[in-house]
Amino acid sequence: MLNLLIVDDEMVILHGIVKIIREGKTPFTRIESALDACEALSVMEDFAPDLIMTDIHMPEMNGLELIQEVKERGACGRFIILTGHDEFEYARQALRHQVIDYLLKPINKMELLDLLRTVAKTILEEEQDGAKHARSDSQYSFHVEKILRHIDQHYHRDLSLDQCSELTGLHPNYISQLFKKETGVSFVQYLHHYRIEKAKELLKKDGGLPVQVIGNQVGFENPQHFMKVFKKLVGCTPGAYRESDAKGDGA
Repeated sequence: MLNLLIVDDEMVILHGIVKIIREGKTPFTRIESALDACEALSVMEDFAPDLIMTDIHMPEMNGLELIQEVKERGACGRFIILTGHDEFEYARQALRHQVIDYLLKPINKMELLDLLRTVAKTILEEEQDGAKHARSDSQYSFHVEKILRHIDQHYHRDLSLDQCSELTGLHPNYISQLFKKETGVSFVQYLHHYRIEKAKELLKKDGGLPVQVIGNQVGFENPQHFMKVFKKLVGCTPGAYRESDAKGDGA
């Protein structure tokens, strides 16, 4: 019913948490895991979590930085953090990031399952309320159209569900549900497709413009991320696409 992503750089702890949740029969029936923040972001290319449970202290990118990155991408708006007693100050900071709750290590099995069931109940109630509003109030189509126009005008800039929330006055979680209901894809998926189509236009139009520059012009700050998304959606690298198009024109 619901999707859960768990992130912890300690494999034994990670596998233990996954085992507890699977055996606990919570509404989170699809569970993915990652050993660090970078792997978590990679997992979310093909997986849309309803909730992310993350450790705070991890190499390269810590849990708070991961939460910030995920929120900016609009990939998820609900988080639970895992922390040790010596990281309590981090936990307090996390609560300022609108984190739902935190769990102290070592994890208490019943406390974990009770928290997940409570969060799941809230998520399902929000989804039911969202469906009722979508059926009864035609203004929500107006909001989605407003977001689509905003993407069309600002796709080359940093866009997120939080910005859409400011634009429409709706909660980010509700926007995410409404957008997917009306368009059939998530906000991030739509944005990726839109940006890649713009990138394809530039690749055809300007053969001398470096691929990294094109990626930046359509809204991808990270060249590797641009390459990965392009290959996933188009089936080849930007360079190969440009060469293929050039050969087609010359044929």
